[in-house]
Amino acid sequence: MGTQGLNLVGIESMVSRDACGSSGTSLTLTYEQIAGLFHQYREELIRRLVGMVRSHETAADLVQDTYVRLLRLGGRQAVEQPRALLHRIAANLAIDHLRKEKHPVHAADGLDAAMAVPSHVPSPERELLGKQRFRIVLQAIERLPSRTREAFLLCRVYGYSYQEIATRMNISESAVEKLLMRALDRSCEALDVLNNAE
Repeated sequence: MGTQGLNLVGIESMVSRDACGSSGTSLTLTYEQIAGLFHQYREELIRRLVGMVRSHETAADLVQDTYVRLLRLGGRQAVEQPRALLHRIAANLAIDHLRKEKHPVHAADGLDAAMAVPSHVPSPERELLGKQRFRIVLQAIERLPSRTREAFLLCRVYGYSYQEIATRMNISESAVEKLLMRALDRSCEALDVLNNAE
């Protein structure tokens, strides 16, 4: 089932049933459902973040980061209100962005701050799973059409802005967004296969 055909109302009703049903459990979202939620609320999130950060490009980047954060929860954490969770993650990322802009960290301060943070070394099992997921995402990226792969690498590896990618690839910024969404969808589908095999 493709992410475009995912019925969000069905997801919301499943969440409602799970949250209010006799079992009292909530829904654990698959990667495909997360992609569907993201497609449904992406523009809504961007509009909200533009109001906070005053930049469409920054808002779009933060919404992509929101998606990545939500993917990390996929299959591992139960979600009762997916839309509220998306908004909370996006708003927190926007607040963090604004704080960093207001108080840039100097190198010495950064080192002191890093030394004060407790280490959260993952267990060997989690480390192995993380490496496995990383390999699967890399393989999915390698199999992308060349233009989609180029846009993804320029954005996520080299840090190009949407406008810079659009200029470099001679396409519109909305076309860049579509290519990046396609890349993320393929990554989700690959991770969903792994998640179902576990």
